[in-house]
Amino acid sequence: VLSKLDQIIKEELAKKGVQHLLMPLVHPASLWKETGRYDKVDVLLKFTSARGTDCVLAPTHEETVTDLARKYIHTYKDLPVTLNQNQWKYRDEMRATGGLLRTREFLMQDAYSFDRDQEGLNKSFDDVVEAYHAIFKRIGLDIIVVKADRGTMGGSDSQEFVVVSDVGEDRILVCEGCSYRANMEKAESQFEVYEQDKELKKMEKVEGKGLIGVENLAKFLKLEVHQTTKTLLFQADDDVVAVMIRGDYDVNETKLANYLCCKHLNLLTPEAVKSLTGAEVGYAGPLNLPKKVKVVADLTCKDRVNFEAGANETDFHNINVNFERDFPTPEFADLREVREGDKCMGCGKDSLKIKSAIEMGHVFKLGTCYSEWMGANFVDNDGKSKPIVMGCYGIGISRLVAGIVESCHDEKGIIWPAAVAPYHVHLVSLGKDEKVLKAAEDLDKVLQDEGFEILFDDRDDSAGVKLNDADLLGIPVRILISNRTLEK
Repeated sequence: VLSKLDQIIKEELAKKGVQHLLMPLVHPASLWKETGRYDKVDVLLKFTSARGTDCVLAPTHEETVTDLARKYIHTYKDLPVTLNQNQWKYRDEMRATGGLLRTREFLMQDAYSFDRDQEGLNKSFDDVVEAYHAIFKRIGLDIIVVKADRGTMGGSDSQEFVVVSDVGEDRILVCEGCSYRANMEKAESQFEVYEQDKELKKMEKVEGKGLIGVENLAKFLKLEVHQTTKTLLFQADDDVVAVMIRGDYDVNETKLANYLCCKHLNLLTPEAVKSLTGAEVGYAGPLNLPKKVKVVADLTCKDRVNFEAGANETDFHNINVNFERDFPTPEFADLREVREGDKCMGCGKDSLKIKSAIEMGHVFKLGTCYSEWMGANFVDNDGKSKPIVMGCYGIGISRLVAGIVESCHDEKGIIWPAAVAPYHVHLVSLGKDEKVLKAAEDLDKVLQDEGFEILFDDRDDSAGVKLNDADLLGIPVRILISNRTLEK
């Protein structure tokens, strides 16, 4: 199956003018240090060779292919070009799970485009996306394309190719009223905006002993939940950040990490929260925090008047809190996790649904980040040196095997799509009659001579065992040879 997927991918990419090559699995660490990713990519397996050279085992090949580009691409006449390899990768994942869905070692297709400008990148990007659609169509998978987070790859536009599956690790938001599709890490939605008071009320500190959780708090204070505020304290690399969000929503940590441009993001421990605020967890607020703490707020907090917030004192909350009067107005950004039932940004309907999905492919418009980091430039027709504009495109081939099985099966076992099935025909001889076995062997030879791939089950087992195994294996065509079939 891997071999057939490998061939289909190469054929469809070749139709778009993509050139195939093979890059090394072991990289000198110096390349990764050039881009700054040596200390940023958590799954990077680092080691020292017998000669004392710092090396990494490749989790991806942006650095290597950019190194190739700066050596072989010199002028605009060398562009555009797209290079691809189907190569094994290694990522030192903390958790490898789900069979083939998340493994440390995996086979991946990764292509990289090089262009003069954004217009050229858009054309290369569209060409590979078209090839991807052709690949998944040949395989027989019902693919959804969603907006996605760019992760550690950098660049701008990013899309995922996913297949809906109950076992999928990804969660996607799908609008049932229009074509909007997005990964939870990237999803946006409209949120309810409520009418605000016209006048600022005097801020008050109210005791609410043991009141943790916005529903209980709102009920006690005789407020609506949307009038409450969650203030969460995060360690973002070397800085502490307080994040405000309206009480009826939760923080999307991926959005927050991207906004803060940090490598590591973790909630403060209860001990650290108490040390910083003087209060137990659940009572943090944006007022009177140490100056070193940066305060940011989700867009749901913008333009609010007379809202609740923690008082940074155990069992106490502030009501009628207002920006600027009570504390400096913070930065605002989209930091909210979208919920099922939210209004779609596209059509405005309450139609967003959460689905589980398996990521099959991912495409990025990298732009010039890698070429600028590594000095991969070309001389344009105006005689000026410019950074090459890059794109990156990947399909997890071994994961694709698992995705096909999860999508193409029934209660008895796998149903392989014909294009990638390990064999064309499952030939089964039933019974111990020499005449039956001879007929099956003759048919096996005829079919193989005609170019068919045959799985021939001539085991000395019962019909039930053989047929159950055949259902489990799921070869598209099954031929049974028995006394009864020979009679007919």
